[in-house]
Amino acid sequence: MGVFLYDDLLAIVSLRYQTIHILQIRDSGNLVDVRAIGEFCREDDELFLNSNAQLQLPGNHIENHMHQGQPNLGNSFLSGIKQRLLSFIFQGLWNEERDDTLRIQRLRKKFYFHFQDYVDLIIWKVQFLDRHHLLIKFGSVDGGVSRNADHHPAFVAVYNMDTTEIVSFYQNSADELYLLFEQFCDHFHATSRNSMYMNFISSHSNNIHALEQLRSIKDKASSSAQFVKKMLASLPFSCQSQSPSPYFDQSLFRFDDKLISATDRHRQSTDHPIKFILRRYPYSLKFKIKPGPEAGSMDGRAKKISSFLFHPILPLALSVQQTLFLQPSVVNIHFRR
Repeated sequence: MGVFLYDDLLAIVSLRYQTIHILQIRDSGNLVDVRAIGEFCREDDELFLNSNAQLQLPGNHIENHMHQGQPNLGNSFLSGIKQRLLSFIFQGLWNEERDDTLRIQRLRKKFYFHFQDYVDLIIWKVQFLDRHHLLIKFGSVDGGVSRNADHHPAFVAVYNMDTTEIVSFYQNSADELYLLFEQFCDHFHATSRNSMYMNFISSHSNNIHALEQLRSIKDKASSSAQFVKKMLASLPFSCQSQSPSPYFDQSLFRFDDKLISATDRHRQSTDHPIKFILRRYPYSLKFKIKPGPEAGSMDGRAKKISSFLFHPILPLALSVQQTLFLQPSVVNIHFRR
């Protein structure tokens, strides 16, 4: 949840200190600290604040604070990333209205009324969009630990590491964000420039079959707002959470996505094999994968879950089936004969 790898860059989120550490992995394997985003956004922010704080202190206090390390700024300042966020929200609302009276009313209603809510937001998760931009999830303190996070608002922001600016900011139930997610889903999955096969993962923004499947789920949803919130709850994505295996190419095969998919997560498991059927004529069964014991489970009532690990290019896969009540897991190796 707190680590994201992209090429030679590593992002680590410290929930306690509300800091995003950006590290670079050198060819030697050593880690180099590139920047830290949170309390400060630029490398010289801390030096600037410390030097100004010393100038404002009485002469006899300066020497004492110098011996203590750094000036005690207390809680007089919001963190750098929070300052950037509040500035972006304020400027966006300011520019929406030209009339001064309407502008003040809008700021009072949309900004000042919710000011403390914005201040109390904390960083929960982060991912790279590219080498310069981060997608950051903000939420309430209770939202990250609550079993039912739907009742707690969450937001996502795009942050430019070079300019230290917030580029965009959305609530995780915004229709505008969902439209971007539906049309440009591939842009939310940061793929390595050195792994070309990662660019061929089926998604609803590049595959008509995946798009039809998504719209079918949307049409069946009882509430459009809840559907949007459920789909956007996965943002930011975890790195390497999707398999690039061609067996998950929905232009080639049709399969039950309730039992197996390119997304790395536990799935409901049954005693019946998972079928992969050709998308094109003659629409025949191409192969089957059966997790669990070959003879089937002895207890058909036990709830079982399975996870799969496919090789990115070779016809090889691992399946792990787990049951409740601390029964041993069953690991199978699947390969093409």
